[in-house]
Amino acid sequence: MQKKLRYAIGLCALVVSGAYFLWPRSEPPSMESADLGATEMDFATESAAEIRTVKLSPPKLASAAIQVETVKRTVLQPTCTLSGRLDYDQNRHVSIRSACEGILTEILGQPGNEVTRGQVVARIISPEVGQARSEVQSRLAALQLAENEQIRQSEICNGVQELVTLIRSGESPENIVTGMATESLGDYGRTLIEAYARMRSAIAIADGSREAADVGAIAGRIQTEREREKQTSEAALASLIDQALFDAKQQCKQSAAAAEAAQRDVDIALQRLNALLGPAARVVTQDSFSQVKNDTLSSVDLVSPIDGTVEERLLTATERVSVGVPIFTIADTSHLWAEADIRQSDWGAITVGLGQIVTITAPAIANTSFEGKVIVVGRRVDVATGAAPLVAAITSSDSRLRPGMFIRMIVPTNAARDVIAVPTKAVVVHENQTFVFVADSESEFRRVDVTTGEQQNEMTEITAGIKVGDQIVVEGVFKLKSEILLASEEE
Repeated sequence: MQKKLRYAIGLCALVVSGAYFLWPRSEPPSMESADLGATEMDFATESAAEIRTVKLSPPKLASAAIQVETVKRTVLQPTCTLSGRLDYDQNRHVSIRSACEGILTEILGQPGNEVTRGQVVARIISPEVGQARSEVQSRLAALQLAENEQIRQSEICNGVQELVTLIRSGESPENIVTGMATESLGDYGRTLIEAYARMRSAIAIADGSREAADVGAIAGRIQTEREREKQTSEAALASLIDQALFDAKQQCKQSAAAAEAAQRDVDIALQRLNALLGPAARVVTQDSFSQVKNDTLSSVDLVSPIDGTVEERLLTATERVSVGVPIFTIADTSHLWAEADIRQSDWGAITVGLGQIVTITAPAIANTSFEGKVIVVGRRVDVATGAAPLVAAITSSDSRLRPGMFIRMIVPTNAARDVIAVPTKAVVVHENQTFVFVADSESEFRRVDVTTGEQQNEMTEITAGIKVGDQIVVEGVFKLKSEILLASEEE
């Protein structure tokens, strides 16, 4: 009925207009015709105003679930999206390999098993390791002998010095023997004490007969021989003392050098053993090696160097193990790398730097985003792909993230701007016109045409149409749009 009425009014207007153009120019249209045209214009204006405002009844308002937010300014960071894939964190992804030849005797880790750092995941038998452990045992025994000899020579050197001190102080041989009974002197003690006793005897004889020789009681020749014997014994003792001190010190130094050489041999043997056991194994020291039993000399434990999950097992028990051949792959998948390519066309616009946070999404994981910290901004362009690498580290316990998964990395391009922005879901487009709904009251909503700018993170920049503080509809927008379209059809 309304469409028929609108059609009739339009037809009348055409008739009136036609009548107007048929009148002579000297005769203006009547006032009735002018009033009718004004009425038609007022009706059209009123209809246009009516369809820009929606007022919902309480039942419709309840079903629409309208939600309103206050327009405010926000920081909008222009971005671009790069394609890439997830990969293992190369610092938390290792291949378990053997550093020696052997036979794989026991598998203690299976794909999917959680392992901790230092946990044994396999065992092998290696004759090479057995020989290395045997060499360490021999070197340790030689070291023990060398250290014992060094201690003995050091005690002899100290004992000889103490003995010489007593001799030079004039202590009696009897007291010296008694006092030095518990000291280590080697052959030097007997030699020096005997020479000391002979010297004291020669001195006593020469001094005791000197008065008799002076009065002629004994021949002068005899006294002269006694004096010569005294001097000879003194010189002999002095020479023995010098030689004993020198020899004792030299032997002490030689024994110390021998002990140091023996220690170096032990260190070299331990280093060779640790190299065969591998860098992830517990380091074998002199103290820990003494705990190894003979029946485990050739046994080698392969351990995990990190906390993670067994991703792959490449060998089975009883297989021969070669040096450097992977046996397990272990990774900590809570730490991954997102690797994207920066094409040459995007290189000039991207402003990302080390340590900056980027947003990462995966099509396989809907409605979820992850933060990544940039760790590599490649400078070398790959010849094959024409792109430079951009790598961001992700730390997440989400088990849905898997190495090899396709991802998109959202990175900043230009400088951030302070703008008016609204949720993208609040913006409506109809017949190439963009608009939002402004809440004039709890039940009345007005369509406001806006001009939009850039979009980011489900926010849309508004460059014209609304201002800070306006109340816009962010939920129930589709319901309001439907009401407007329905009202337009009824008009």
